[in-house]
Amino acid sequence: MMWPVYGVFAISLIFCAAMLGLVPRISSAMDTFARGSEARVFPNSSPYEYNKFAILRILFGIVIFVRGVHVCQLLLHSELTMAVGLWSIAETLAGALLILGFLTQWALVFLIGAMWQYGDLVVGKATLGNDVAAILGLLLLMVNAGRFLSLDALLIKRVPALHSVLLYYRGLPSREGIFYAKLAALTCYWAVCIYSIAIHLNEPAWTDGSAGPLLLSNNFMSTWHAQFSTLFSTSPLAVALAKGSLWMMMLWYAAVLPFVLLGGLFRQYVIVWGWLFFALSMFALQLGYLAEIEVLLWLGIFWSIVGIDHKKRLDVLYDDRCNLCDRTVQAVTLLDIFGRIRLRPLSQNKPLLDEIGLDVRQALTDLYGVRENDRKLYKGYDFYIQLSKTLVLLWPVVPFLLLGKALAVGPAVYRFIAARRTRLFGVCELPRQKFQLAENAAVTQSRVPHLLTLHVFLLLLPFFLSVPAPYVGWSGIRNVGARAAHIYGITPINVFNKTDLRMAENWFLLKSIDFNETVPLFAEDGSRLSMHASDRVYFGHTVLFRRKVIGSESCQFEKWARAVDYLSRIYLQERGAEAGQYTFNYRQIYQPLVADTEIAINNFPLVASKQLCEHTYTVNYQK
Repeated sequence: MMWPVYGVFAISLIFCAAMLGLVPRISSAMDTFARGSEARVFPNSSPYEYNKFAILRILFGIVIFVRGVHVCQLLLHSELTMAVGLWSIAETLAGALLILGFLTQWALVFLIGAMWQYGDLVVGKATLGNDVAAILGLLLLMVNAGRFLSLDALLIKRVPALHSVLLYYRGLPSREGIFYAKLAALTCYWAVCIYSIAIHLNEPAWTDGSAGPLLLSNNFMSTWHAQFSTLFSTSPLAVALAKGSLWMMMLWYAAVLPFVLLGGLFRQYVIVWGWLFFALSMFALQLGYLAEIEVLLWLGIFWSIVGIDHKKRLDVLYDDRCNLCDRTVQAVTLLDIFGRIRLRPLSQNKPLLDEIGLDVRQALTDLYGVRENDRKLYKGYDFYIQLSKTLVLLWPVVPFLLLGKALAVGPAVYRFIAARRTRLFGVCELPRQKFQLAENAAVTQSRVPHLLTLHVFLLLLPFFLSVPAPYVGWSGIRNVGARAAHIYGITPINVFNKTDLRMAENWFLLKSIDFNETVPLFAEDGSRLSMHASDRVYFGHTVLFRRKVIGSESCQFEKWARAVDYLSRIYLQERGAEAGQYTFNYRQIYQPLVADTEIAINNFPLVASKQLCEHTYTVNYQK
């Protein structure tokens, strides 16, 4: 039952609100801490950081939307009108709303408070990825991420009273508010890490390091499992490094929050190791969408300089009487969401031309840019390359511009247009209005960031009581307060343990006799195929099979006939099959893991697989 959890969550939130109202010193102390720690913990080099969160909101929405589409695609048509389908469609629509920035706060509240608490259980795809997504959602919620670069922004501009209806506080998020959002998110993530450490300290596969090479060679979770298996079988050093990296991982888990608070090299260690870990997760492991969401969370917390540094701006010199130049600059100002461009119309900046040794005649033949920090001059096509490097929204075109320069095509096209720009596009006597970021927009005085941060720390208390500490004889207390903390993504996890690793031992292969092709679930070596794009297929079906049959060397066809039939019908639907009876072949494969005793001495002998059974079955398919 979820109602007791929501009840504890609501009551504790009201308690925090009352404390902030009755004891003003709490808010004052929080602000003092934020102002004193910001430069060390979460340095901020841009007054427009709120636009960073808007970009991350859009990317987050894309992840949620794409994942939802994959789930919906691999639902039976009859399921679309059932609870599983309605929840899946609702999550997909919420992702679309985040992309558009429409009803953003409501979409985040739905995802955090309903979809990832209850809806996932219905759909059958509850996963750590959604817990981290809830942490990221909390961060975006606290900084009003939907208030910028969004349809909500247009609505509020027309009807300011919609602020409260759309769950926004007025004005820009304050520096303290952004600090609290980052601190709350990082604390939630660290709490999950602490629970993980507590479990791993009692997990032999982690304490002896064997989980490292076994994870990377795992046919169910590792993208390059065959390559890693070959590497480990031929290199004892590679086995030792994989074991050592696992022990370093446990140190990182514990250090995430305290080292960031210490700042300096300690903070850099947390950030760099985090990037290495997420890169490994994204490119070498298959963990659903966990890695992508963690990358966005890390960017939300730690991206503060590259591409948004307000101190490294580019002065743009342009002919303000040329239509093409004026239109170009007008577009540039729309893309300059971090205030990194400073416009210098030629008619008003003769002293600057003298400073950089550029006469008016030269300036009229090309667009020029002057980098603020070192006064380096860029002109023509090179200017466009530097401009694209300066503006985050233009980063995707940088490779194409560089390729154009390497092939000498880009500069030639630019020169052709530049030489004829006045004749082709005319002269503008009245330059167009340029978009300008609000330098002195009002900053919010809202206490919402204070409230949610205080609430996170309050819910940490019952959560930490649930954390087992085996070496001091504490098994943890299961309590409703810890379950309430899960709404913020603070969850008990136990991943990459021996159970997870042994999921590589058993798998099945399905083949359609009628179409003479393999059902794209598992390959011959146990690796995942295209149907695993759906988290429902993955977490709701194949993970369950591979987890439930651990330790068994017997045929599981009869026990899992219903799930096999369901997956076969999804395949037939995707294949566009007509209604009727279809025949399939089921084969179950078994391959034991490399023994811990071998890994202990840095050996990794390859183990052969064997077929346990084979069955032919029929499916009565109705469209």
